[in-house]
Amino acid sequence: MTGMKYIKQITLIAFLWLLLTNAGDLGVLDTQLRLQMANAWWTGKEEVQITPNMNRKIRGDIRFGVIGANEKRYIAYEQGQSLLMLPGDWIGTQLSKVFPILEEEEWRELMVSFLIFIPINIAVVVSGYWLLNLFDFPDKVAAISSLLLLLATTVLHHAQVHQQNNQILALIIVGYAGVLGFIKTQKYPLLFWSGLALGGTILIRITCILHVFTVGCFLLGCLLYQTKNIQKIIKDISIWLVGLVPFTFLGRLFDIIRYGSFFASGKRVEKLQLATDPMWEGLPQLDPNYPLVNSPHVGILGPFISPAKSIFLYDPLVLPCLVAGIAYWRRFHPYLQWYLITIGLNFSLHLVAYSRFFFWHGDHAWAARYHVTSLHLFLLPLIAVLIKEIPSLSNLKKNLVKAAITIALIVQLASVAMPLNLEIFQEVNAFPGSQYQLRLLKRVINIACYVNPSITKYCIPNYPEKEKLVSQWNRFNFFPFVLQEKISNLWLNRLIFVLWFLILVSSIVVTYRFLIG
Repeated sequence: MTGMKYIKQITLIAFLWLLLTNAGDLGVLDTQLRLQMANAWWTGKEEVQITPNMNRKIRGDIRFGVIGANEKRYIAYEQGQSLLMLPGDWIGTQLSKVFPILEEEEWRELMVSFLIFIPINIAVVVSGYWLLNLFDFPDKVAAISSLLLLLATTVLHHAQVHQQNNQILALIIVGYAGVLGFIKTQKYPLLFWSGLALGGTILIRITCILHVFTVGCFLLGCLLYQTKNIQKIIKDISIWLVGLVPFTFLGRLFDIIRYGSFFASGKRVEKLQLATDPMWEGLPQLDPNYPLVNSPHVGILGPFISPAKSIFLYDPLVLPCLVAGIAYWRRFHPYLQWYLITIGLNFSLHLVAYSRFFFWHGDHAWAARYHVTSLHLFLLPLIAVLIKEIPSLSNLKKNLVKAAITIALIVQLASVAMPLNLEIFQEVNAFPGSQYQLRLLKRVINIACYVNPSITKYCIPNYPEKEKLVSQWNRFNFFPFVLQEKISNLWLNRLIFVLWFLILVSSIVVTYRFLIG
């Protein structure tokens, strides 16, 4: 089977699973606000829309924005994700006028969720396959591994809850693949496209400068391994840097328009206005160091040991991949060794950068969302190592690897089975057992309780006085279950469920045939 046939197959499989697990909404306030930004740009509405029922919770409450140029209020986010969502927002708005079965905002979220984010998440899989090919993994191994990156890691959760992670991940993988492709072929357009993709990450999230830096380290290390010609090295790095310019400059242009300064950013303006914006009058002052209020060890140890965020709990493939990396290190090509070293640097930089941040954990989110992109980059080639080496392992080791993959698949399917806010608000409302913050265990219990409410005393219906506080999230989080609460037409809802069931069957059958083929 040729590489293109594998790409077509993994694209189809990824499409089916992404369709199956899609909730049809955006999942979190952050992304809803970014969609609000996109909508304001083409409709002429105000970005910040304050309604009578909105209460200020804290100074810097992102919903109320910041004061920008011309005294207008802006939502203090980078603009990249909003730009990506613009076409889907426009289509959703038009459909709401023709088919008023949903509210306009619901149509917009539905279209963005399906038309924008499904292709982006397919791009994660295809770019992962490309990078693994460049590391000389066999086609079938690269194909299976790129699918496992989607289905057996927290990539799947971020494919359902549309935060910035997977858009950034796809672009960083392209950044690495462009560098490695250039090193192998000396085709300069690949180097330019690498820089262009990485510039796109900065437009999405300013802290992606850390990713750009580590890809730059990868490029420099590969060039030094390949040649000692300093002039060529300078030329190659310069072309890569030129690729960074367009989207990086676009972000600066946006911020000049919004905040009146080339060097401003939404978060910097927000920090400066915490004490001066009249919007916060009457609210308690924040710590002078806000948002860097924690001791460094809090944000450094948290991603490893926090029951709610540990990378070992929420990405079970981390440990077997670490073992594989250590066991096979000497057999790796120097390019792969250097890649893993730069990813280790990347993860370390993110640990340090967010170590004092009050929000280091990225709540509301599943796992430590500011760190998982580095983790996904680390897991990609090591999953491929596991898959490649399975035939040569002893029966015991082979079964251990298969068990680890099975557990990882179950964990990630559990992560998308119900809304992420369910366990969070069980903690907020002090449900029994929630004080331990073992959200993964609570998720398993909640799924079992949804099927059989009498299975354990910890089931939500056993606490009727608190049940109403979380009832809106106590459901399956796939689009038929979400839409049935919004669409009143019974027959249309039944049709949607039939369609979803057909997608479920197709996903299983197509994946099985691919694996045995």
